Amino acid sequence: MKITKEFSNFDVFAIVKELDTILREGSISNIYEVQDLLILKINTNFGKKNLIIKKDSRINITEYDYPIPSFPNQYIRALRKFLRNRQILGVSQYKLDRIIIIELTNREEGTWKFVIELFNKGNFLILDQNNIIIIAKKYRKFKDRTILAKKEYTFPISQKTDFFSINRQDFEALFKLSDNEIVRDISRKLKLSGLYSEELCKRAKIDKKKLGKNLSEADFNNLYESFKGIRNQLLFGSIDGHIILDQQGNEVIVLPFETEIFKDYEKVKYPSFNAAVDDFYSKIDYESINTPKDQKIKDQIKPQEKILKNQQDYLEELREKKKKYYIIGDFLYANFNKFEKLISVILDARKKGYPWNEINDKLQQAKIEGIDGAEFFDKILPSMNQLLIKINANDVYIDLRKSFGENANIIYSKGKKAEKKIKGTIKAITDTKEKIEKLRLKKESIDTGIDFLIRKPKKKWYEKFRWFNSSDGFLIIGGRDATSNEIIFKKHLDTNDLVFHTNFPGSPLVVIKNPNNQEITPEAINETAEFVASYSRAWKENWGVVDIFYVEPTQITKTPPSGEYLQKGSFIISGKKNHIKNAKTELTIGLKFIKLDDRSNKERQAFFPKIICGPEMAIEKQTNHKITILPSKSSSLTAGKLAKEIKSYYLRNVDKELKKWVELLSLDEILLFLPSGSSMIKLDA
Repeated sequence: MKITKEFSNFDVFAIVKELDTILREGSISNIYEVQDLLILKINTNFGKKNLIIKKDSRINITEYDYPIPSFPNQYIRALRKFLRNRQILGVSQYKLDRIIIIELTNREEGTWKFVIELFNKGNFLILDQNNIIIIAKKYRKFKDRTILAKKEYTFPISQKTDFFSINRQDFEALFKLSDNEIVRDISRKLKLSGLYSEELCKRAKIDKKKLGKNLSEADFNNLYESFKGIRNQLLFGSIDGHIILDQQGNEVIVLPFETEIFKDYEKVKYPSFNAAVDDFYSKIDYESINTPKDQKIKDQIKPQEKILKNQQDYLEELREKKKKYYIIGDFLYANFNKFEKLISVILDARKKGYPWNEINDKLQQAKIEGIDGAEFFDKILPSMNQLLIKINANDVYIDLRKSFGENANIIYSKGKKAEKKIKGTIKAITDTKEKIEKLRLKKESIDTGIDFLIRKPKKKWYEKFRWFNSSDGFLIIGGRDATSNEIIFKKHLDTNDLVFHTNFPGSPLVVIKNPNNQEITPEAINETAEFVASYSRAWKENWGVVDIFYVEPTQITKTPPSGEYLQKGSFIISGKKNHIKNAKTELTIGLKFIKLDDRSNKERQAFFPKIICGPEMAIEKQTNHKITILPSKSSSLTAGKLAKEIKSYYLRNVDKELKKWVELLSLDEILLFLPSGSSMIKLDA
């Protein structure tokens, strides 16, 4: 059984059911391409999702962190123009083909389609509401259809047999007169992959190589019952995503439900088919998209290894030449008189006027008669003025213009020349081996970094806001802008919380969460005050300290007095305020390493770098990796430059074994935690 790395139509059926549930009502925010992988970023009801499509293999939502190119190509720019901000109405499979249709819409133009073909090296197409092709990855002409811009899209011609409705009688009629192996007929006539064709035979306990015309009535009964079982499993069974492992623990294939063929194999189970597909293909993707840091050394080793191979082959050739010419030379000298006499006979005959052909014929006859000296004769080459003799099946050419002694010396000297070259080649081989060894040692000394794709940990609900955990364990959240201030007020403000703000506009609404109605400590209150001060307008204005107040949730309202208007993100405070004088504008950026769960490799340890930010007292209780920043009008460290400085600082200062994980730290992630305005790094006292 041949196992492929591409989706079968059953795999498409299973994954589409899961994708439709997750992506329906989502909107496409961006599109990227990583080699032959298309990545769609989609905002869904379940959060932000990355849909990954390999042109001719598979489609799934990925949790892995794929490297995103800095500059999109022309095709991706075109896709962005047509797909960005479109809402997904649904995800479906065309019949039982390896074709996925993502229906899209907006108010102006009605329903569009993004069509994904996972066959014939794959294709992606955008169709308008009239099924006219707006753009395709590849424009092609087939025997039964044409894919051209501004032309109507037609689906490939499907099999006449309907997999989902075929009855017992029609099922038997497909195969009973066939001269083909039943497993091949099932695959071709029912559009099943080789795996599921074999699975059907195995469940029916029928030899897969048996010809259709040789099947009995009982065989067809068993085969049809097995077929119905697989069909019902596909239509109504629960998805049981898993990866099959071979005896060496290598991943063989990913499947949506259990099979008899792999019944006794070890399996890695997953909560969904999508999760299994994501794990399985991420490793395959990594091999194609990763360029290891030691690639330059590998590129230097490869030609040296080729040189070494050529040198070793040449050495063997020289040794053979040396052996050959020494043996021939020794033989010539040992039979010197015979060969000298043979040459003398030829030359004398020529002097007497005999033609070459007559001399040749007479020597051939002498050889047949066994005349001494003629046994080595093969023929005369008049145009070359040479005599060809045979010694131990070797052709030896004798120049008739030279004495036999000169000829023997020339041949013997070829052996000496080969011997001399052998010494030089051995030295060259030694030098090449030393070069390769040095390069290999250099390669081993390079930290190759992470040799697999990383699955980012899922973000907590509060991570969409500004946030930190106080030194005594309270969660503090704050708005990033007017919209998130509104969301915090409407969705995340509870009776036992405390609400913080500045006495001037341009401040986040900050809340100490207190779900268990604990006594909120002075430490938590002071730390929150510093947090509010640092993310307020005070940072940009380079104010070192700011006055902060806090109130209870019942004192804050969005309802303005009659006749007045309240701007988005603004609130009305009533009653007594609790004031905190001179709260510092100062933030500490911390780095934590979150241990990742690798379902497919329990022995492998993986970490993901996570930025935390807040007052120094709170951050230093959670990590030793920290750097403190202050506002500064004179500093040239804008947010972008500061983010680079912070990452460089961690790369220089974390332990060696953690450096490769810091490389995963995105500058965009750091920027999310930095306040507006210029900053400076606080030097240690």
